[in-house]
Amino acid sequence: MTTTDYAPPEERERWGSRIGLILAMAGNAVGLGNFLRFPNQAAQNGQGAFMVAYFISLLLLGIPLMWMEWGIGRRGGHFGFSTCPGMFQSLTRAKWVKFAGAIGVVMPLLIVIYYVYIESWTLGYAVQSATGVLTGDDPAAHFKRYLGDGGGFLGFESLQGSWEAYGFFGITIAVNLWVLSRGLSKGIEVIAKIGMPILLLCAVALVARVLSLPDVDGRTALDGLAIYWDPSQWKALFDNALAEDLFGRTSAIIWLAAAGQIFFTLSVGSGAINTYASYVKRDEDVALTGLATVSTNEFCEVILGGTLAIPAAYVFTGMSGVMEGSGSNMGLAFITMPDVFEQIPLFGQASGVAILGTLWFGLLFVAGITSSLALSQPTMAFFQDTMGLTRRKSAMVVGAIILIFVQPVILMEGVLDEIDYWAGTFGLVFFSTIEVILFMWVFGAGNAWKEIHLGSDIRIPRIFKFIMTWVTPIVLLLMLYTWGKDVALEVLQFRDNPNGDPYTEAGKVGAYVGRTLMITLFAFFVVMVGVAARRGRFKRVEHLQPEDSA
Repeated sequence: MTTTDYAPPEERERWGSRIGLILAMAGNAVGLGNFLRFPNQAAQNGQGAFMVAYFISLLLLGIPLMWMEWGIGRRGGHFGFSTCPGMFQSLTRAKWVKFAGAIGVVMPLLIVIYYVYIESWTLGYAVQSATGVLTGDDPAAHFKRYLGDGGGFLGFESLQGSWEAYGFFGITIAVNLWVLSRGLSKGIEVIAKIGMPILLLCAVALVARVLSLPDVDGRTALDGLAIYWDPSQWKALFDNALAEDLFGRTSAIIWLAAAGQIFFTLSVGSGAINTYASYVKRDEDVALTGLATVSTNEFCEVILGGTLAIPAAYVFTGMSGVMEGSGSNMGLAFITMPDVFEQIPLFGQASGVAILGTLWFGLLFVAGITSSLALSQPTMAFFQDTMGLTRRKSAMVVGAIILIFVQPVILMEGVLDEIDYWAGTFGLVFFSTIEVILFMWVFGAGNAWKEIHLGSDIRIPRIFKFIMTWVTPIVLLLMLYTWGKDVALEVLQFRDNPNGDPYTEAGKVGAYVGRTLMITLFAFFVVMVGVAARRGRFKRVEHLQPEDSA
């Protein structure tokens, strides 16, 4: 039996062009993590030592997983599957794997539920910067007001939130759903072709202004860059006592932070890359395209993202200001950067908030929307391809799920952090481990290597076959063990929250709610996979042998 017996349905969506595919994939990877999470993680977790661990993690985890997910996704697409339940079933005769694949539908949906809310903050701040609302205001106080952090929303002291934040969230989710309802080539691809050049232009303009900042008390932007690019403390990666002394972190935590950033920034382990890859033609290159995706992301993250927030903050606030701002995932972007822009004169104005703030938050919004579209597409594809809904109905269902499940995220303390930890951090590593074992060990390293190279424009160095077969899965298993023992267990037992602080009573309630939401969604999609199986949706691939690969 050969793969030619299993042509996908004719009505199946495809990418309109190679450049559109690359830009959409880059948009998937390039998101808020590049410009918000990366500077925070680097500053807080070893700085120069973090960067050493970061690049090692990129070589051993990020690039191999990118190639594997492209291979799994394209193979699944050949059989008419755009999500992991069908993709996994095409790799083995074991029928249970389709239910494990449900994680690849649930996890990106969980991430997008809170991601779209954060994305809406950037839209709100871009508008407020352009209209002068942020000029002269205290950034910390404004951010607290914007989110309704003081409680008392809707007359309930325990609820946080504000109508302003709700309004911009409504606009953001409406834009996302409108694009998704237009489909792959007319929606997501168009946004990628427009959004990615705009993102790059905004980033380059901001980088040019940051690098041209005058000295402040002898501090320069280049001095701020040295926070990243001084690897002299690399020994802290292997010496716990030195790491604790220098950074207040153990060596294991620095490694986990660096590896976790690779997962988050490349979107590997979420199921989104698999879905995008499923829409390419059977013999279309995935090796070179996967590498191009990684390269674009790393340019945006390390070169552009690394040259913005930290160097600018360092010039005006010094190292203490950098560490204080990066102590919160959002503090650097929404508090420190507006404060910095307030002190930069521009075009004869005493404050640069109106222009630089608009560029900065506009950049973040474009980065956010290209990623949220990618994270939403697996659920869209599941309802379309597996459950038989139309594109418009699928968009309505996805929108309804987001609108219902985002309410606790907005209104309750701790829900966002809980979902972000289990779905957006630990979950990415867990799901990647399942993928690697299934693709390289069950499907077989030889078959996997052939699958990735089918129609390839390049030959991947053979050392990566060894890395993908042995090094990557072993590192993932070690990460799960270390992370589970040192961090996840603490969170699971309510000792410390995902930020490392003791749980408050309100935080515990939020954690229970967040975990209930995650379990509910997973159970729902497992049931849906079962319904699809009873309808015979997976019959075409349930009997495939590994050698039925290309």
